[in-house]
Parts: sequence; structure tokens; C-alpha cells
Amino acid sequence: MTREQVQILVVDDEGAVRLLIRRILEGKGYRVVTAADGNEGLAKLDQGGIDLVLLDINMTGLDGFQVLELIRRRSNLPVIMLTGMDKVVTLRDTLGIGADDYITKPFRPLELVARIRAKLRRAKPS
Repeated sequence: MTREQVQILVVDDEGAVRLLIRRILEGKGYRVVTAADGNEGLAKLDQGGIDLVLLDINMTGLDGFQVLELIRRRSNLPVIMLTGMDKVVTLRDTLGIGADDYITKPFRPLELVARIRAKLRRAKPS
């Protein structure tokens, strides 16, 4: 699967963050779909074609923990939590309920891309 074929769903309630991530990832050749909240993210996930999810924790309505639990009921898709929370307990809880990785805001674009590549590489069918 080439980068152009990979579609990443970004679920974050901050428009500026969604736009920044879109620009970074599209600049690296990925296709990006965005959602402003958990319900919209789940609806876009249901449409299919998503290869990886970047998911904020602190959102209005369904928070990232709830969205992650719902994703895990449906799929084993790679999910990277992207959040301003950097407490060890949050990291432990997030990974404990099924996240594949955790990146804190503010993030470094090169680190974000490297972690996405690593998760996609591991998720590839053999």
C-alpha cells in the first residue's frame, strides 16, 4: 500500500490542530479525513477506507476514551491518541483500553509522521 492509498482519520475538536495535521500528512502523501467530534469520527469510520486514526482525548460529547472503546468493539485499526494530557495515568489508561500509541501536544511533525509510519508498517497484512 502506497502512502497515497493510506487514509488517516483525524478526530480533534480544535480546527487549527486538524488543519495542521492535514497539511503535515498530505505533504507526506497521505489522504486525510477529519472530524470535529467523536460522533462525526465514528460516522466517517463507518464509511470505510480508514487505515489509521489519530484521536484527541479531550472533546465535547464523546471523549477520546469513549470513542476508542467504540472503535475497539468494531475494529483492530491502529489508533494513536493525540492529546495535551501528559500524565502517566492517562498514558496507562489509554494504552490499557486499546490505543496503539500516545503523542502529546504540542507535537513534533517528524515524530508524528514517524509514529504513523511505524503503526502502518505493523498493521500491514503479511
